[in-house]
Amino acid sequence: VNVLLVNARGEVLLQRRPEDKENGGRWDKTVGGHVDEGESFDEAAVREAGEELYGDGGSPRVRLARDEAELASLLATASLSGQIVFRRAALQLNLRDVRLVPGGAGIRNVVYHVASYLGRTDVPLDGFRPQADEIAGLRYAAPAEVDALLARGALAPNMAFLWLTHAHALLALAGAP
Repeated sequence: VNVLLVNARGEVLLQRRPEDKENGGRWDKTVGGHVDEGESFDEAAVREAGEELYGDGGSPRVRLARDEAELASLLATASLSGQIVFRRAALQLNLRDVRLVPGGAGIRNVVYHVASYLGRTDVPLDGFRPQADEIAGLRYAAPAEVDALLARGALAPNMAFLWLTHAHALLALAGAP
């Protein structure tokens, strides 16, 4: 699962991968993770967002909308200064991903299925409790900054794909063109 969040200023919440992890040192999607056995994509997205951003897989600060109408309702009523709200935007099967092996020992190709989620939050950076073994840092980045990270090769390869395919829809959630 991949989750991308944007704030009201149109800035994307990015995580920096720890050096000892795949894509170490690069900027990546807001939240990412694997679906556990017996778990749905939606359940995994909620759990991973809670774990990675709040240290709690069952955090009530994570809200999943079933569809665009529910997302619009949640965006109008939720306290985005304390919560994250998102919905599934895409499901893609049999994708090929290029991952950088920790320590610069090469690349690894994997084939996987991915559900991508887009959403909003206005939680300040100090309002998150990032999972230290998964996230070396968090930052909000303006779209031009994300573009520059992409051009410099500072984005994780899968984040580059997500940015190129979902940036327009993500930024629309903040009212940005």
